[in-house]
Amino acid sequence: MQLTLTPLADAGVSLLPWDIVWNGTVGDFAVSAGGDDGPAGGLVSANPLRTAVLLLLFSDARADPASLRFEHRGDRRGWPGDGFDVDAAAGEAPLGSLLWLFRRSPLRDATKAQIEAEAQRALKPLIRQGAVAKITAAAAIDKANGRVALSVGLYARDGSQSYSDKFDILWRRADGGL
Repeated sequence: MQLTLTPLADAGVSLLPWDIVWNGTVGDFAVSAGGDDGPAGGLVSANPLRTAVLLLLFSDARADPASLRFEHRGDRRGWPGDGFDVDAAAGEAPLGSLLWLFRRSPLRDATKAQIEAEAQRALKPLIRQGAVAKITAAAAIDKANGRVALSVGLYARDGSQSYSDKFDILWRRADGGL
């Protein structure tokens, strides 16, 4: 069997400032063409921290059946391997977030607090792996426009901020809209 990887950027897909290519509906890892961004055929790693945040927040984690509402129609999402290939004894946990559960939630203070807590939980692997020392997540609810903006900050051991970004446009893109 032969496997050929074609960089999505070559197929007319825009390259975001992190190492993910995005076509407006789905994202994938950017594949290097060689040169400054790594060896040809390997994964681009120009912005590994930004890429990790994006993947941890916007990859759908498997939900507990009790968390599902009618509109989820029993879809627990998540990666199938998380059901059998997680070594809890070694400190592994399923990756991704449950932010997708909040897509049709009422915009109120309790929802805001739940979104902030879920973002913090989803980003914890960055602390466990020693990439950052502290994570902040703040949600802002815009009831008039029916939106939630999530701001994330990552801090190094010395207290300096190593990453800061706001996810509102991407949140809407994650639902397939702009």
